[in-house]
Formats: sequence, structure tokens, C-alpha cells
Amino acid sequence: MPDSRSTDPDADFISVRDFSYAYGSTQVLHGINLSIHRRRITALIGPSGCGKSTLLRAINRINDLVEGAAPVSGSIHIDGVNIYDPAVDVIALRRNVGMVFQKYNPFPRSIYENTVYGLRLAGITDRAQLDEAAEQSLRLAALWDEVKDRLDEMATSLSGGQQQRLCIARAVALRPRVLLMDEPCAALDPIATARIEDLIAQLRDRFSFVIVTHNMEQAKRLSDRTAFLYRGKLIEEGDTLDIFGNPAQPLTEQYVTGRLV
Repeated sequence: MPDSRSTDPDADFISVRDFSYAYGSTQVLHGINLSIHRRRITALIGPSGCGKSTLLRAINRINDLVEGAAPVSGSIHIDGVNIYDPAVDVIALRRNVGMVFQKYNPFPRSIYENTVYGLRLAGITDRAQLDEAAEQSLRLAALWDEVKDRLDEMATSLSGGQQQRLCIARAVALRPRVLLMDEPCAALDPIATARIEDLIAQLRDRFSFVIVTHNMEQAKRLSDRTAFLYRGKLIEEGDTLDIFGNPAQPLTEQYVTGRLV
């Protein structure tokens, strides 16, 4: 596993500082401080309702779309830019910070059109450029050999695991710098889960990953760093081997050993 300790010069590629968030009167996140490393896999763990997915979605401002959300406090910087600065182009931000959801969600279009959907939205119309991007993205998602002869078929004709890899291909087609994944294997069988985990591991040198997972074994297998949240607060973050093998906080130890739910 690559060394991702604080000596990493890219430790603050994504820097979350004193970040709080509320839905109406319900405070979901309380003063989160978290450093996410460049080209590393960071797992967010914690019980259901602890704020993991809310924090994940804050990194590309999808929470902005939630009706009744209160203004955020604190900041999230990506490469030194505060993404909550009013001058930030949110559409451009979301091109640079891709998202893959728990339930695979291909559009009701062909495999090809799913892959190039974001590029078309970005104004790219040249067929040769789209063809090249589609092949490269499907290769990155380890899907090209399985679908290269059926690109015009509906995406929904694929298996669940293939549909999730197609969603990953769709996300990487825009060449984002960050990939956010909200329980990307939760709806998949063990074989498909292993394929997705292998794919993420292969892509770790190309993208910075932040992954929400309830699967402790998956977090241990896959991530370089782990952050444990509980009741909207960050309890502990650090090297994954330390979080699971020698946690500093008793609450963390209780959770990773299954004594806290």
C-alpha cells in the first residue's frame, strides 16, 4: 500500500476545514477537519446517518440541490481553491469532481451515449473525438472488451456490475481529478464487487478517490486512508492500517471491532 502519511507533500489536495452543514434545523455535520491526499483512496466509515454521504456530496456541491439546506460554514479547498467561494463555477467543479452512486444509474440510452454523455454536455460534437474518448473511458473501466461490439445496445441490457462500471466510465470520460463513490458496491453481488474493487485499485494512480462504505473489510482492503465519522463529527482520520490496527480513539476501536453500531 502506498505511503500516505502526513509527510506526503500532497496531503492537503482536498482540505476540509471547520466544515458544518445542516438540512433546515437539523445539523448534519459539525466542524469537520479532514485532509484528503492526491491519488490516494480515502474511505469514509461510520454508522448509518453519521454524515458520510453528506460530507461526500459536499465535495462537489451536490448538496446545493437539496431544498431547505442551510448555508454551509467553514470551507473545502481543492488544490487551494475554496469550492464554496461565490466565484466558483459549480458546473466546472462537477466536471472535475465526478460522482458514482450506490445504485447504478445508467441513462435510458445506448452504452456509447452513456459513456460520452458528459462530453456532449460540455459541447464536444466531433465524432472522432467522442469515439476515442468512449473507447479510452471504457478501457479505463475494464469494460471495453465486453461491450465493444454492442455499443449501440441499451445500457440497461448490461448486468448490474457492468452497469456500475459503465457509470464509472461515464464519470472518467471527463477526466476528473477526483472520483467520489457512495457505496459503489452495495447493490452488487460478491463477484461484481470484486471487479469494481479491482478497478478502483487499478485507477488509484490516476484519480483521487473518496469512498463511502459500510463494509469494514472493503475499507481495509481498498483504502490508503480512513476517516471515521460518528453523529456528524469526525472522530479520527489516518492511515488505514493505523485506524483498523491501532486506533487512537476508543470510539474508533469500538466501531471497527463491531462493538459500536
